[in-house]
Order: sequence, then structure tokens, then C-alpha cells
Amino acid sequence: MIGKDILKGLIEASGTVFAALIVGVAGGLIGRRYSRERDRQDKESQWRQHAIELAKLDLERKLKSSVSLSNKTIRPSVLDFLANYRDLQELDHLTPKELYERIRKDRVASRQSGQAKPKTDETSPK
Repeated sequence: MIGKDILKGLIEASGTVFAALIVGVAGGLIGRRYSRERDRQDKESQWRQHAIELAKLDLERKLKSSVSLSNKTIRPSVLDFLANYRDLQELDHLTPKELYERIRKDRVASRQSGQAKPKTDETSPK
């Protein structure tokens, strides 16, 4: 029969191993969650930076072309920023080709036809 000291040692060792497993699993789950959140925040920060740069480039283009079209009003840059930011967010769920087709179909085609199409996009993230 196994001695009391050996049995006590086996129970303590198994308890230590079990506690280490619990700590390892919990630490891994918590670490993964924070890592995903940090990655999401980094991605949104990059989207904002890119949207700002695109809005700046678009404003420069408008200002250069507005010299010849002085009577035409310029769309506010904040609207360009918001549109660029929305498009960059959609790239998280769509391929560039799908996004291009959606923009061409929903926005460019409705502008060329002269009618504003109401935005009913259920697939965009909220």
C-alpha cells in the first residue's frame, strides 16, 4: 500500500499541475481577447489615417480644378473623410473588387442618372 506521505505528495503535485493548467488557459483566453481588441483599434487608427490622407488629396485636387470652375461650390472635406472612412471599414468585410463594384453601382451610377439613391446598406458594420 502507498504510504501517506507519497499519497499526499501525489495529491499536491496534481493540484499544482491542475492550477497551472487553469492559469495557463485563462491567461491565454484573456491575452487573446486583449490582443484582438488592440488589433481592431490599430486597424481603425490606420483607417482614420488613410481616410485623412485621401481627404487631403481630394481637397487638393478640387482646389486645383476649382480655379477653372469658380462658380461651383466645393463639397466639405469632412464628408469626403467620412465617405473614405466608411469605404475603408467596408474593406474589412468585402474584397476590393466587391467594394469597387458596390461603389460603381450604388453611388456613381445614381449620381450619373441624377437621382440620389437612399442608403439602405444592411451589410455595413455598425
